[in-house]
Amino acid sequence: MAPLNRIIIDTDPGVDDILAMLLAFSAKPEELEVLLISVTFGNVDVQNCLRNVISMFHTIEKEQVWRRKNGHAPGFETLGMFKPIVAVGAEEPLADQLMMADYF
Repeated sequence: MAPLNRIIIDTDPGVDDILAMLLAFSAKPEELEVLLISVTFGNVDVQNCLRNVISMFHTIEKEQVWRRKNGHAPGFETLGMFKPIVAVGAEEPLADQLMMADYF
């Protein structure tokens, strides 16, 4: 059965965006499929955004290993069923000036 919703997440992942992706990946596969994560410049450079997404996937893998080892369901059902494509977008703003927030 196909998921009810298929989405693309366009993100400059900081804490809020990572939490949103974790929530999406925790959905039931019949409810949601994340087709693509588009990593774009926000207020942090795009390479750090990509690093954050990759780190999130590594952390999910470690969490699932721990859960299985301790007799729990692995969780992240949607991610287990559908693997999203990760694409890297613009490295700087397309119209406005470059404003970084690395210091936060």
